[in-house]
Amino acid sequence: MKGGRLEFPPRSAVLRQLRADVRAATARLGAETAVCDTAALVVDELVNNAIEHGAAYRRRGLDLAVQVGLRGGRVQLEFFDREMPAAAVGELAAALTEAANGLPALENERGRGLFLLTVYLDELHAEQGAEGGLRLAGLVVRR
Repeated sequence: MKGGRLEFPPRSAVLRQLRADVRAATARLGAETAVCDTAALVVDELVNNAIEHGAAYRRRGLDLAVQVGLRGGRVQLEFFDREMPAAAVGELAAALTEAANGLPALENERGRGLFLLTVYLDELHAEQGAEGGLRLAGLVVRR
C-alpha cells in the first residue's frame, strides 16, 4: 500500500483482507472505530458490486483500487474500476442521484446497494476516472 492506496484483483477472495486493510488505513488517519467500520462496510459493498456487475465488461483483468485519505478533516474514500465503460459510469452516476432521492424498491437489486452508499457517504459522486473507467468518491459519514 502506498499513500493510502490499496490495489487488488476483482475477486471475492480478497474481501476479508481488504476490509481489514481499509480499517487499518482509516485508523492510521486517526478515525474513530465506527468510521473505520463504516469505511470497511462501504468498500465491501463497492467491491462486491464491481465483481458482480463488472463480470459483463471485465476483460483485461485490471486491478480495482481504493484510496483512503482525509479531506476537510473527514475520511474520504475513492474507488477505482478502470475497466468500467464510460456508458456504465454515466448510468451509475444517474442511479446514485436517484438512490439519494429516496428508498429503492425492494425488487431493485442494484438500488439497495446504491442506497446503502448514499446513507454512509456524503458528497458521493461517480465520474470518469483520470485513467479511464470509474472513479467514485465520497466522505464517510460520522455516526
